Amino acid sequence: MIAAALLALLLQDAPFKHENTTDNLKQFFEKLQKASAAGDEKTALALTNGVLPDEAALRKGLKDATPAETVGRCAEFWKKLLPPEDAKRAKVFVANPANTEIRVTAATTEELLKYEKGSVAFVHFPAGAKQLAETVLRPGMTWYEVLLAKPGADSGVKYHLFYWTGERWSCLGPLWRAVQ
Repeated sequence: MIAAALLALLLQDAPFKHENTTDNLKQFFEKLQKASAAGDEKTALALTNGVLPDEAALRKGLKDATPAETVGRCAEFWKKLLPPEDAKRAKVFVANPANTEIRVTAATTEELLKYEKGSVAFVHFPAGAKQLAETVLRPGMTWYEVLLAKPGADSGVKYHLFYWTGERWSCLGPLWRAVQ
């Protein structure tokens, strides 16, 4: 019993290992929410910073032909979006503690382009994601929407366009606000 508690404590403090699975993205959000609820700002900030898009991550999510000016606008969008204070930045992807249910939904760039009524893309992704698919999203990629909701609730807080860079998770967020 003591060994199990010690193992759980050690695993909680272990750095998050990014893996290209839907379950891993869900585990990322579980770990982030737990760290925030426990008041562990250091862990929450490290997790958050680990998925924020830098220019290299943005380029992996955007088409090869995306102009450097557009990539720059996207990077600037994120700089403006993020609070400069660590305490606030650590909570960028944190929802109300009552929102304990985490749902991850996936659609490819091609599914977002079609945006067929009733499809996963149409039901779970905002219209802005379709706009991005038409202009800058890299073909052949899978995009994820993460919903944090109260158990059984249909709605909650949604985080947009997570994707696998090849090394880690990153997020485009509501980038349609920057790309017109």
